[in-house]
Amino acid sequence: MRLKKPRKWKRLTSLLVLVVLLAAFVNGWYWLPTGSLTLHQVKAAAAALPEMKPLSGRVLFVSPHPDDETLAAGGILQDVMERGGQVYVVFLTSGDGFEWDARATTRELSVSHADMLRLGLQRMNEARAATRALGIPASHVYFLGFPDQGLTPIYLQNYLVPYTSLHTGVNRVPYAGTLAPGKPYTGKELDRQLSAVYDLVKPEIVLAPSAQDGHPDHRTAAYLASRLASQRGEKLYFYLVHGGLEWPLPKGLHEGLPLAPPRPTSQGLKWQRYPVTAPQRARQIKAIQAYKSQLVVIPRFMWAFVRQNELLLPAPAEGSPIPPADLGK
Repeated sequence: MRLKKPRKWKRLTSLLVLVVLLAAFVNGWYWLPTGSLTLHQVKAAAAALPEMKPLSGRVLFVSPHPDDETLAAGGILQDVMERGGQVYVVFLTSGDGFEWDARATTRELSVSHADMLRLGLQRMNEARAATRALGIPASHVYFLGFPDQGLTPIYLQNYLVPYTSLHTGVNRVPYAGTLAPGKPYTGKELDRQLSAVYDLVKPEIVLAPSAQDGHPDHRTAAYLASRLASQRGEKLYFYLVHGGLEWPLPKGLHEGLPLAPPRPTSQGLKWQRYPVTAPQRARQIKAIQAYKSQLVVIPRFMWAFVRQNELLLPAPAEGSPIPPADLGK
């Protein structure tokens, strides 16, 4: 028995070392050798990207969830307004499918449909505060109230028959303050409402999620936005929020570092750097602070987007839409 004790401690020590190394890889801890390598790779990858020309005019940001606008383009949206342009944001869902968020806010392991609906209202209010912190007028912010984690089945399987959210238990828009309260969760209605926002805003430029994003809601939003752009002729740029478990690196607040994409090219196109100034980052930080429910659960992920630059990917000139078959991948 005495011989087995050292072996047991050796196994535990080995496991602890593996856990620390994995955490260092995922978080990019700069004070470890792995973190130093991460910093070098991020700086080199960002420096190799072309710098993007500033945007101006009427810009519409298509946001699958409350917080995507602040994380992916908090600096860009400010820059557009500082140059005399107008910024609009449309939130497709109210973020009412993130159960760990609800557990953190209710401090209960088990959450009900009513808890998730309250979370949706909370995240809508957080989005109002965040966009206000960025300087976006309240009249330029639209909420559709479709279900978080439900956009793909709605569009591919429930185009005509209402979809019931697995998280809230409802099959129609339940929130006041949305574009069309009470309307059914169908792909046809989602199409109609997003088209109505385009008609109201008349954007010259649309910022939409990348089809390479890891979240299915984002991929569906990418298809919707690219299809509308191909029909209407708006200039389209893609952004990225969910680039994989290890992205963006390093985790946490690193204002002095650039942001590099997980892959420099996507579908044959190269990502571009959009510079962000120190005052713009300061307002972006205030906007992130408005998302209190998110900061309880994923703070280091949220802060990792406050960098010297943000990233955009120009869509192909022909604006061809993403095939629907790619949405479920």
